[in-house]
Formats: sequence, structure tokens, C-alpha cells
Amino acid sequence: METREVEFLKKLAEAYTNYDASVIEEYLADDMHYASMWVFHEMTSKDEYMNYLRDKLETMKNVGSKFNFRIVDGHQHDKGLMVDDQAGFVVDFNDNGKVKMLNITIRDFF
Repeated sequence: METREVEFLKKLAEAYTNYDASVIEEYLADDMHYASMWVFHEMTSKDEYMNYLRDKLETMKNVGSKFNFRIVDGHQHDKGLMVDDQAGFVVDFNDNGKVKMLNITIRDFF
């Protein structure tokens, strides 16, 4: 049986592949945080992150950007979602099983 972590990471890959942020919305806590080594500002709410992701995916769709994704084992997290073997996402959940923290970072921090 698939863990909640793997289930979410697969949905995140689906969102990027299909340019559709809505597929992950139900997984996010209202007070979730998003941090990226490429984005100066840490986002601190589901609404803020969803607005960012919708805009990002729309831009990616308009320019034809595509990424390759794969689930990998981590050290600090059980699993991570690698993006083009460059960097990737790791996720933490709250006690209710909702995403409380989503990070995109280098593989060493998985």
C-alpha cells in the first residue's frame, strides 16, 4: 500500500505534468508553508501557494515546459520527488494528514 507521502508526491508530479494545480489542493493544510531554494519568500498559506502554483503552471504550459519526475528514497524524509535529476520536493504532514510543509531543494537535503 502506498504511503500518504508517495501518494502526494505522485499527485504533485501529475499537477506539473498536466499543468493543473487543483489535483493537490485537497492535500494542503490551510496554514501550509512552501519554501524553495530559488524563491526568496517562504509562502505561509494554502491560498498563497495555490495562487503561485496556478500562475507557475500556466506559464509553463504557455512556453511548453516539461519536467521528468521520479520518486526516490531519502535520508531525512522517506521519499522525495526528483525533478529532472537536479533537485526535488520533500513534504511534511500535520497530525491530520495534510501537507504542512513543502520544500524544493537539492537532493542532499532529502
